[in-house]
Amino acid sequence: MRLGLSPFASRRPAVEALAGLAVEGGIGTLWLGDGLLHNPDFPTWSGAMEPCTELAWLAGRFPSARLGLSAAVLPLRDVTWLAKQAMTLDHVSGGRFVLAVAPGFWADESAARGFDHAERGARFDDALEGLRAAFAGRTHDGPYVHVPAALSPGVLTSGGPELWLAGARATMERALDRGLPFQASRASPDDLAPLARRWRDRGGGLLGVRIRVGLDRVTSRAGGVDWQALTGPVDFLVAELARYADLGVADLSLIPGQDDDSSRATVEALVGDVVPALRNQGLVE
Repeated sequence: MRLGLSPFASRRPAVEALAGLAVEGGIGTLWLGDGLLHNPDFPTWSGAMEPCTELAWLAGRFPSARLGLSAAVLPLRDVTWLAKQAMTLDHVSGGRFVLAVAPGFWADESAARGFDHAERGARFDDALEGLRAAFAGRTHDGPYVHVPAALSPGVLTSGGPELWLAGARATMERALDRGLPFQASRASPDDLAPLARRWRDRGGGLLGVRIRVGLDRVTSRAGGVDWQALTGPVDFLVAELARYADLGVADLSLIPGQDDDSSRATVEALVGDVVPALRNQGLVE
């Protein structure tokens, strides 16, 4: 199982410090999320920045790291420009960029972009085909998206950067239908188990998870934000993350803590205790 981390913090120096701790401690992927409007759960350097720009900065600061965006909300984005940004990150990172895409979660963001939130599935499907066409050097003309052929700079990686789908059950079904990797969002091991069975039964490929984790003396499977979190002491985190490996998860993206202090404490525990314990069990790269 490959581990990654979102180096979320309130200030740039703290982001650098968290990313450095992660990379030096054997967590090889740096992930960022994507949001359009202000969200108090993800302020400034904790998820509010334009992620492709911040990932380019992280690529220069940590040249050995793999980079991931999870997840670009396709219905909100200009797909032509997202394709160009992804191609650029493919080159900047030396082929170590992963682009996960999703239909979207927050209705107010759909409204801000002028469309009905109920349309996001259809818009996502069209945008996804446009993005795949761009990576293949083809044009795409759909009901919502037009992508011209021969975008510059073109791809470095044959076929384009790794392209994953991210979200819940409906998006997983789309990934299965298209033969693409899938990253489950906000899924505890208990939540993931039926999805993982479905994924295996239908011959799915790479399965990933993105989850918030926190170090605490009290065990909990619910966080302070409106999504699942795994919070507890080191032994609890080791056991819960090991369960993902048992479910067939090949890539695990972690969002540490709830603020600067808890993020730092969680990352220190991850690299100092959790990752070594998982590696001793032969569960992580």
